[in-house]
Amino acid sequence: MAEDKPIPNVTAKRSGINTYTVRSAGDAELRIGSPGEEGVFSPVELLQAAIAGCAAMSAEPQLTSQLGKDFAATTTVEAVQDPEDNRLDKLITTISTDMAGLDPEKRDKLISRSEKFIEKLCTVKRTLQHGVETETSVRDGHS
Repeated sequence: MAEDKPIPNVTAKRSGINTYTVRSAGDAELRIGSPGEEGVFSPVELLQAAIAGCAAMSAEPQLTSQLGKDFAATTTVEAVQDPEDNRLDKLITTISTDMAGLDPEKRDKLISRSEKFIEKLCTVKRTLQHGVETETSVRDGHS
């Protein structure tokens, strides 16, 4: 059995009422806050962003091989929410790119290979499909 691979932590520091600045180990930062608040991502939007980026990056080698290194693509993630249970029921990810230069057979092959790479390589999608144990604690940071 493979050994668990450590992943760098992210840290969210409170920067205002219901607003946090999240910083990665690579020193990138973003603001997180309540849904609809200007200039911030909501927690659900961050989840959508994570799967959008992961799926797009997983498909990138296949798309680049057929469309060239400068191809344009847009990835959209629709979230379907169950408001009663306060959770998401479904995330629908769509990667759109211009494949007009490919014949139909090559296009279908590219789509199929790209989707296979996403299934195999997208850690975020694989984690959500498999389920992940979560643990949260609140501690006295003074001691």
